[in-house]
Amino acid sequence: MPTTMSDQHHSLFGMAVRLLGMTILGLAAMLAIVFAAAAALVIGLIVVGAALALHMAPPRAQDPKLLEARVTPNGWVVEGAKRRR
Repeated sequence: MPTTMSDQHHSLFGMAVRLLGMTILGLAAMLAIVFAAAAALVIGLIVVGAALALHMAPPRAQDPKLLEARVTPNGWVVEGAKRRR
């Protein structure tokens, strides 16, 4: 508890500095959250754009050297690529 005017002045000054520091810290935290949300939105849009581009891309031509594998009850079967007619 302050006993003199100078002690009270230091106490008020310290409280004002603490309040200013907490305000700046709160604003910085809010700014960081806004930037993080914006970055997440941009990354999400990039992923959605890539998914749409892959969905709309024309199918690739079948390579005659390409092998296809499938599992059967007796094990795996590997065969040449089937041609579409």
